[in-house]
Amino acid sequence: MAVLAVLVLIVASPVIYAFLNSFRSYAEITVDPMGLPTQFTLDNYIQLFQQTDYGEALLNTLIITVATVVLLVAIVPMAAYGIERVGGRTSRFLYILFIAGLMIPFQVRMIPLVKGFDEVGLYSTLTSVILVHLGGAASFGILLYCSFIKGIPIEVEEAAHVDGAGRLRTFWSIVFPMLLPVTSAFVIIQALGLWNDFFIPLVFLDSSSAGTINVAINRMVGLLTSQWQLIYTGAILAIIPSVAIFAAFQRYFIKGMSVGAVKG
Repeated sequence: MAVLAVLVLIVASPVIYAFLNSFRSYAEITVDPMGLPTQFTLDNYIQLFQQTDYGEALLNTLIITVATVVLLVAIVPMAAYGIERVGGRTSRFLYILFIAGLMIPFQVRMIPLVKGFDEVGLYSTLTSVILVHLGGAASFGILLYCSFIKGIPIEVEEAAHVDGAGRLRTFWSIVFPMLLPVTSAFVIIQALGLWNDFFIPLVFLDSSSAGTINVAINRMVGLLTSQWQLIYTGAILAIIPSVAIFAAFQRYFIKGMSVGAVKG
């Protein structure tokens, strides 16, 4: 228990420190960095949106997260189903190709992607960030879903085919509902990763864009070093959605990963 308490303290102390300082003025932070707020007001939260482009960055982050997750759920399970059920050398090759994507560092693909997006006019757009995330997450998704689909009895689908259902209808009506546990885990993993990502938006969105919340906070450190209370406030607003999502859906995450492990 002592070790666990120390680990919790190490993880939680920076968040607690930022939270308390988000309610303090710059003068209070300068005089006593480790002190407590004299009063709890939302002035810093209001000033953050009035004095910076944090609001636009927050909207960008929301768009990237929602759009990418929706596309992943619409494409990846169906692609994994095709790979598993069609079979043959082509399916095997595609599976190996997707898995190979997990082994190639993003830094190797970064420069060609930047150059390619620049050539087609997509560089420094939210679309470029969404596409990069989509390609990166697809490999993990294929691995996860293929492992799960292997455990689904083929007889269930054959019964649907006998009743006249095509592959597409069979997938969405029969197979996809059975994939909901692993889909829940996949969505939570990707949503948290997308919301907290810093490097990809930093690379693919130039300085003329507000970027995402983490990029905006990084820029604030350089531009607003005299306004640490706003930086702490921005950090807390970035953390809250992640904590809320995981706290609300952790049982689905645990169930999905457990079922996926059994199926795999």
